[in-house]
Amino acid sequence: MISQIDKQIVRSWGAKLLGPRLAALKGQKPAGGPRIAVIGNCQSFGVAYAMKLLDPTARVDHYSAVAKALANMNLLARTLKKYDFVFTQDFPPHIVKGGDSQELLLRLSNATLFPTVSFAAFQPDLVYLLDAENGNKALFGPLRPYHSALAVFAFRAGLSVNEANALFNRNVFEAVGYLDVWNAAAREFLDNAKRYDLDLSQDLMNWSRRGAFMYSIVHPKPFVLADIARRLFAKGGLTIRNDNFEDYAIDDLARAEIFPVYPEIAEIYGVRGGYLFKQGNFHISNGVGNFLTLPEYLAACYAVYGRARPSQISHPRVDGWLADEAFTRKLVYLARINLANGASPDL
Repeated sequence: MISQIDKQIVRSWGAKLLGPRLAALKGQKPAGGPRIAVIGNCQSFGVAYAMKLLDPTARVDHYSAVAKALANMNLLARTLKKYDFVFTQDFPPHIVKGGDSQELLLRLSNATLFPTVSFAAFQPDLVYLLDAENGNKALFGPLRPYHSALAVFAFRAGLSVNEANALFNRNVFEAVGYLDVWNAAAREFLDNAKRYDLDLSQDLMNWSRRGAFMYSIVHPKPFVLADIARRLFAKGGLTIRNDNFEDYAIDDLARAEIFPVYPEIAEIYGVRGGYLFKQGNFHISNGVGNFLTLPEYLAACYAVYGRARPSQISHPRVDGWLADEAFTRKLVYLARINLANGASPDL
């Protein structure tokens, strides 16, 4: 299957060979701005789009390093050498035959590596279930790879869906440490940015003033990616010709799954919270998408977990909780007492 990288390589060579002729036929002047390529995961489109807004004269091409490409590293490197600037996130070796992002950097003199935005404080319950017995393949649930650690625990501990629902309460969040994540998340985020020679401390402060700036632990809102683009422009010595991002923003990642900020956690950070889980909808022309309440989400998770092998519903955090018998008894007790007292989200 042809990937987005393969398609973009074809477009790039087509623009190189036919672009001037087509522009002449249309009476257009060739683009005079810098040629920029942005490569990376699901966040990279937002960065590329922001760069085009920052300099409308630039030619900005986006290479999505998510699906496995037919192209090899030699062809990708040859293609990217035609750009003035290449900004790439880390990508693994199975995306392009012949190497990973580090191999690409060795072949290019015009490339800059930039980080993936990851921040867990708003959604500390979100985990991935990776099957160690099957090459760490992710188990997909109602929100594709996004799972609730508390939901997994509840299923494995033998709780009913109603009892699982009652786990979503401040007393449980206190017990598992979900109310005290910000400092560690911020430190991890800033330390990671420094490894890419970026100081994002002021940006993080600005984002936090705007509310919950993440749709999930790895999906930031568009203004976050615009600020990353600004930092990369500064790092590359590029000129910002238009800084009016808000009026032209595209919220590309809002089409994907959205993991809610639980109200008890949201209250601590002074942001809006809830228990509405959004399912992914990448074809909005075919429908407006679906949302799940907490009980609906838990019931859908239980259906998936009931069909799964034990290795598919294993996670270090949940395994640790279950290995501690006293702690397991405490969580089970809290779930049942919350349910009995009506101290759980509405069913």
